[in-house]
Amino acid sequence: MRQLSAIVVKNSVFSLLGNWAVKILSFCFSVFVVRRLGGESYGQYSTVLAYVGIFAIFSDLGLAPYALREIARDKEKTSSIFSNVVALRLLLSFLAVAMITGSAILSGRSPDLVLGIFVAGCGLFLYAVQGPLDTLLMAKERLDYSATFNVVNQLVFVSLGTIALLKGYGVIGLIVASLCGVLTTASLSFVVIHRHLGGLQWQVDPSTWLRLVKAALPFGIIGFTLGLSYKVDTVLLQYFQGDAVTGWYNASYNLIFMLTTISHALNISLYPSMVRQHAINPDRMAQIYNRALKYMFVLSLPIAAGTTVLGDKIVLFLYSEEFSAAILPLRILIWVLPFMFLSEFLGNIIVVHNQENRVARSIGVSTAVNLIMNLIFIPRFGLQAASVITVLTEAILVAQYLWMLRQELASIDRVSAFLKPVLAATFMGMAAWAFRGWDLLIIVAIIAVIYLAGIVLLGVVDKKEVNFLRTLLSRREASVLEEGGL
Repeated sequence: MRQLSAIVVKNSVFSLLGNWAVKILSFCFSVFVVRRLGGESYGQYSTVLAYVGIFAIFSDLGLAPYALREIARDKEKTSSIFSNVVALRLLLSFLAVAMITGSAILSGRSPDLVLGIFVAGCGLFLYAVQGPLDTLLMAKERLDYSATFNVVNQLVFVSLGTIALLKGYGVIGLIVASLCGVLTTASLSFVVIHRHLGGLQWQVDPSTWLRLVKAALPFGIIGFTLGLSYKVDTVLLQYFQGDAVTGWYNASYNLIFMLTTISHALNISLYPSMVRQHAINPDRMAQIYNRALKYMFVLSLPIAAGTTVLGDKIVLFLYSEEFSAAILPLRILIWVLPFMFLSEFLGNIIVVHNQENRVARSIGVSTAVNLIMNLIFIPRFGLQAASVITVLTEAILVAQYLWMLRQELASIDRVSAFLKPVLAATFMGMAAWAFRGWDLLIIVAIIAVIYLAGIVLLGVVDKKEVNFLRTLLSRREASVLEEGGL
């Protein structure tokens, strides 16, 4: 357990710092992109990414998450799984690009939009190699490399993307800059794996492909339904409401995805270790569940409450009056954040128990609800409908997970993990309202102190947890999680 603690702390620190570096850089650049492109062009850019994202799963079919789990369990399979996954994904990418481009043409998209979709779709060939390489780094629990390369990827994208925008290359220039970042990351990952992590042997065996696809299919269903759930609203908004409305919506939605870095860093660090720990000592899993869920809820609630009150100041501070229509969607969309924090971790718990079919079924249900409601309400109500439906969809997914895990999560202290943070966030929200006439940055500093004081006074964080966090911040890795109950 002590070794597990050191690994998870190291991976959490590298993943958190790396992801935050990427997200902060990405966030600053996205603000620049929004301002530079304006509502209409940004709507086109968002549509291209969403359209390709929906169909991208057909170039993977769930092979990436399946490979991560299998290599984490048995590293002897590394070369065989990696080689066959890369070969399969390259073949599937040809079919996916044809499907993506053809459907865009048949659906009557504009020539500029079709060109953007085709160029972005060609990036699937790069991801067919880069994705498995990154999976290999995660399976070997070297998130330090993975996080560093993600930062490099973003630096390349931001640098070339800035040049493209300043030169007037617009949406296509941004897409090409993004692909250059992926190519750089893939090259660096290959060099590190070849020189420092034992290298790889090319072991392609087409006779295993059907078995691999069948085994990975539940993950593929999960990926497709999640992508559809998160991106179909953008595609439908562009089709029914136009580019400008799509740009306003995604200007708000992108802020939400930046904030998911916190939960994603912890989840991506815990997952390989959870897989191994479940096989070695499953009795300790309940403690991991309890503490991780508590932290995610404690972190996400104040962000949601504060953004609800200060949404107008945030939008106008980051963007401009042109995006004032994004204020109400942001105030609604922000409440998807607590549910997203919970759903990723709860889904991982179920997958660790080898029940990915149940995850796929749950996501399928929530996605079906999402698609039906979007088709009914977006043509009439536009932005507001898309925002409310997004929150409802994630809530339905979390509710299904909680029902499946009702026995595993029965020992959670609900008062400390849920009720007390709600009280602290409520007081914080009231303070934000009281000070809303002040400067935004000053308000954020004040309410952050109020919330921290609230969770301490209410006993949400006990002495062991304070010691755990202090030790984590000082990077003393020995026995941190074991001492803190993880």
